[in-house]
Amino acid sequence: MDEVPVLFRLVYHSRNLLRRKAVAGGNGLMGIAKAAEQNNLRLGISGALLFDKDTFAQVLEGDRLKVTQLFIRICGDSRHTDISIVEAKAVADRRFADWAMALIENPAASPVGPTFVSGDAVVEMMVEQLQSSDASLRVAVPVW
Repeated sequence: MDEVPVLFRLVYHSRNLLRRKAVAGGNGLMGIAKAAEQNNLRLGISGALLFDKDTFAQVLEGDRLKVTQLFIRICGDSRHTDISIVEAKAVADRRFADWAMALIENPAASPVGPTFVSGDAVVEMMVEQLQSSDASLRVAVPVW
C-alpha cells in the first residue's frame, strides 16, 4: 500500500528589510513573487506572502519535507530578518490551492507579525484579502 503524503502548512513572520528603492529592482517584491511562483510550482507548494513596509508574513503549503527545505532557504534570504515560526502543522486541505504564491499588500488596519496569535488567524486574513481584491491577478504593488 502506497503511503499518502501528509499536507503540511508552515506560517511565519519576519521583519522586512526591503525599502522603496529595492522594490523597483529584481530583488524587490515582484522579483520575490516571480521566483517563488516558479520554484513553488516545481515543488508542488502553494501559499501567499503578505507584506507591509515593515513586516512579512508567509504561508507555505505542501509536502512536509519540501516546505521545510524551502523554509530553510528562505531563512537565509538577506531581504528579511527576525524570522519567527507562527505555526507548523499537518492540515487536511490547502487554503491557497490556486496560488503558487499570492502577493498581498497588507492594509495598515491589520498589522502583520507578532500580533497574530495563531497561524489560522494569518491564513484567514490572507484568504479574506484575496477574496476581496478587485485586481484580476490579485497582486498588489507597494506604494511605500
